[in-house]
Amino acid sequence: MIRNSVVAKLWLTIISLFIVVLLLLSIFLEQLFDNYFLKAEEDRLTARMDHMAEVLTNPNYSQTEALLIINELALEESADEPLKFDRATTENLVAHLTPDDLKTLVSGKPVIERGKSPYWETKLEKKDESFWVLEPLIVRSEIVGLLFVVQPITAAQAVGKLRELLFFSAGLGVVLATGLAFVVSKNLSNPLVQMNKVAKQMMEGDFQGKVNIVTHDEVGMLGHSLNTLADKLEENIDDLEREKEQLTSIITSMSDGVLSADLNGAITLANPQARRMIRAQLLMETGDPSAKQLPRDLADFEKSVMKNRQSLFDELQWQGRVLFVTIAPLYEKDGETLRGCVAVLRDVTEERTIDKMRKDFIANVSHELRTPLAMMQGYSEALLDEFGDDPEQRQELTQIILDETHRMRRLVNDLLNLAQLESGQFQMSEEELDMANLVRRVGRKFTTVSHEREVGLDLFVDDDAAPVLVYGDPDRLEQVFTNLVDNAFRHTPAGGRLTMQLTADDTLVQILVRDTGEGIPQEDLPFVFERFYKVDKARTRSKGGTGLGLAITHNIVKSHHGDIVVESEVGKGTTFNVILPRYNVG
Repeated sequence: MIRNSVVAKLWLTIISLFIVVLLLLSIFLEQLFDNYFLKAEEDRLTARMDHMAEVLTNPNYSQTEALLIINELALEESADEPLKFDRATTENLVAHLTPDDLKTLVSGKPVIERGKSPYWETKLEKKDESFWVLEPLIVRSEIVGLLFVVQPITAAQAVGKLRELLFFSAGLGVVLATGLAFVVSKNLSNPLVQMNKVAKQMMEGDFQGKVNIVTHDEVGMLGHSLNTLADKLEENIDDLEREKEQLTSIITSMSDGVLSADLNGAITLANPQARRMIRAQLLMETGDPSAKQLPRDLADFEKSVMKNRQSLFDELQWQGRVLFVTIAPLYEKDGETLRGCVAVLRDVTEERTIDKMRKDFIANVSHELRTPLAMMQGYSEALLDEFGDDPEQRQELTQIILDETHRMRRLVNDLLNLAQLESGQFQMSEEELDMANLVRRVGRKFTTVSHEREVGLDLFVDDDAAPVLVYGDPDRLEQVFTNLVDNAFRHTPAGGRLTMQLTADDTLVQILVRDTGEGIPQEDLPFVFERFYKVDKARTRSKGGTGLGLAITHNIVKSHHGDIVVESEVGKGTTFNVILPRYNVG
């Protein structure tokens, strides 16, 4: 707890310093007063003992007078009655003295012992601290005896009281210093505690906390700097967040896939488009569409980029899609150390398909126009050369030129209609119409063709049912079923049958056109509605087809918010099912 608290550390530091200083000061004062009072009393006692020794050794005083005088002197100092030791007693006592004390006596100075008993005679004892004094009596430079005086130390009581006063003062000072130190440490540490709290809030992403600045010293300046730092950090982080959100929005909204990977091929960033492009490939390679590693092809590209330190441009074929890939290396801040790569994946399948369709369109139109133009040119040249004298022969050549001209006109009209349908510029005259009447009308139109080609035509329309209404262009819808029935007749041999059936429910109308003709291979079914697509180009051309009828049919049905579905089996026939939304008058 103390280690983690600045207040406690500062408080204990101040208290410890104060206690140490106060303790040293108390000891010093105690020693000072002790030495002063005891030394003063000891000096006074030494002077009095010297006076007593002079009295005892003065031949002008009788023995009785000398004893009377020294007793009075001892009484003035509150000392015990002095004792005079003769030579024999003195020699016995000197034997117990230390060499240093013996030298002191020989030099004529008294030996003073402080305590409750002298070391040279432990049997002597006092209750209180006393001075035990041996004064040499010297006559003609010779010690003739010793004067022994015991005097209580009167300064000891004063020193004891002074010591008690010092200890009391020291204790009171410690208590006051404790409170003062706590207040001081609290005031000094409060800004630090606030700064720590603000720093923790900043660490958690909250930059609203501020340090309350009450002083303008170094701590106040530090608090002001921390507040400024919080404001700047919040501003910078907000800017970074806005830039990050803007960059994320841009990357997310891009139609191209964008992803980055580290040096180990682990994906570090991928927008939804990139995830959608690579998940099928990851599923095929790893079994996990959410794997964090680059697909094998992109990993190989990354290795090449890392090796050459140059951007790479290439194409990939994934799951029937064509992707144009651009990969560039990513560097650390130093601009030299590689840290991964960034890849941009662009789905160019539609572009490649459109480009192929454009090329195929040009080739198909050229092919479709070349034959009739060649025939028209040849027969025209023959007529110019006056080929043949038979008028019927000339009539036949002219009729061929006219037929080929009609055929080219149909082709051009179909191309114009298809272009208008695909661009949404085709004008339709929509109205309510009964599909039952339309189906009957188409059936009647092909009655003669049915007899000529010996192909049966069956119509299944409920004559007693309520009108089956749709909202659309009668001419264009009749064109749809005319094209379907015409195709069925052209691809159904003699003896076959063709069926038109109308069914409806509350929301949908279905018109089925089924034949028992040649059928369409399964691999060709997905392409039958593409322009100029022919299952058997040579045979279709001989039957008068342009390859645009089903494409026009498909677009007309789509423009009526409907669908057209084809099912076929080679050798058994083909079924076209047109589905249109039913028009409810109510």
